[in-house]
Amino acid sequence: MDFFAVSAKAVAAVVTSSFDPSLDIPERSRGELVVCERVEAIKEDGNEEEKEWDFEEPIDQPATNTRHTWSTEMMNEAYAFYRTGQKLRNPGKEGCRSLTSMNKKFRWLKTDQDLRTLVHYGKSGNKPTNRNEQLRLLAEALDEEVTALIDSGAEFHDYNLKEMAIALNEKKKCWPKFTSSERWIRQWKSHYRVTGRHITKIVSVKNKKDEGKIKEQVDELRAQVQQIVEEHPDIYIWNCDQTGMVKEAHGKRTLARKGVKKVVCVAQSVGATTSSITLLPIIGMDGYVKPKIFVQLGEPGGKLPKKGCYRDSTLDITFYKEVLFSGFVPPKSLLILDSWPAFKDHDAIRPCAPPNCQLFIVNIPPGGTAMCQPADISFNHQLKGIQKRLKSIILAKKIDYRVSQETIYLLKFVSQLHWCMGADRFKGFVSYGFYKGGFTTTKPAPFESPKDYMFGSGSMAACDNCSSLSCTKCPRCEKPHCFDCFWNKLHRC
Repeated sequence: MDFFAVSAKAVAAVVTSSFDPSLDIPERSRGELVVCERVEAIKEDGNEEEKEWDFEEPIDQPATNTRHTWSTEMMNEAYAFYRTGQKLRNPGKEGCRSLTSMNKKFRWLKTDQDLRTLVHYGKSGNKPTNRNEQLRLLAEALDEEVTALIDSGAEFHDYNLKEMAIALNEKKKCWPKFTSSERWIRQWKSHYRVTGRHITKIVSVKNKKDEGKIKEQVDELRAQVQQIVEEHPDIYIWNCDQTGMVKEAHGKRTLARKGVKKVVCVAQSVGATTSSITLLPIIGMDGYVKPKIFVQLGEPGGKLPKKGCYRDSTLDITFYKEVLFSGFVPPKSLLILDSWPAFKDHDAIRPCAPPNCQLFIVNIPPGGTAMCQPADISFNHQLKGIQKRLKSIILAKKIDYRVSQETIYLLKFVSQLHWCMGADRFKGFVSYGFYKGGFTTTKPAPFESPKDYMFGSGSMAACDNCSSLSCTKCPRCEKPHCFDCFWNKLHRC
């Protein structure tokens, strides 16, 4: 089918460069679309009469162009063609051309201001400012100010961004017609990945200002550890960090129908969702997990300490001799501890170590736990994540197992969980906490987190013991097991 047809009369008009919009282009009998493309030939300005223009006059405001970028090659070619015009138009000076003549060859010259800008460039050599480039510079300057605001912890919104953008534009003279529209703010937020977020924590201005000081102290601690390692290359680095664990943990999200405003989740015991125990695991930079874990249950009188998870008195002989320095103790050991008073008393810790152990102790500065505590960065998070996943399985499958009802169930769960975390396949995961904390520059090989492995691919199959539907994959023997065989009967392999 011939979709494009031009009449002979139209072709003749194109050749003579005198297009007549009243040309009669016949329509097809069967209703096909007929398209005629207008083509104009550039005509010399020989005897063409134009009105007077002032393109040679200097312009007061800075030269600007349209949104399209004018390259230097484009402008040089256009200006050279502009000067090939007849000198009669500009007596006693160089040749010049009219806007109509220039537009026929250079379609991007559309207005008088465009041609004035071109002439200004040819005389001064100053390339005109590009709107897009100026707005990009403005956006980058706004990003710097917003980054400083975010780092300072200030609360701000879209109207603050609008005010900041307008003030920056006035200061830097980026674009005279900039209004900081809602569309521009929306596109800026999308480009620089800025969005509204729920505030999860409120801190005082004093604590926020202390972050820089804490970071300096953490850097000094890392340098201290690095110096000890350089002097003793065969030293073992261990980390102890307490973590609170509620007896019945629940996640913050669940599946529900769209549009539902209230989502209710059941618990075996509401009181157990707030009552907690304290775990104190010991991990090494080489991926080692101490076989023993210190567990602090409720106080005998039913009272919890006002600060912390347990009293310092419970960390004396019981923890140091029966957990920390029991079993395997390396001849050279570096302990990275937090700033608890009991951990800062080095004179009380050293006598508990074996006589042949050369012990070094360093303390993480107050407030620096989240920055460099290896166990807090990786290990303890997985303990709580696995607990939440198991609680979800118990409630979804209606398994008759209540962790919070009997102390023995709670201790069995902690024992099995800690045994799983000590599997050899999780050594890279344990070491990652020290790498992330800045105590080593050797990044562990890619690994799979304990929760992803134990409840991921291969966990839902026939139980290796009773052929029931499994829910957990053992990280040691790599076989699937049901809840009763693995968690209740404490599978060992």
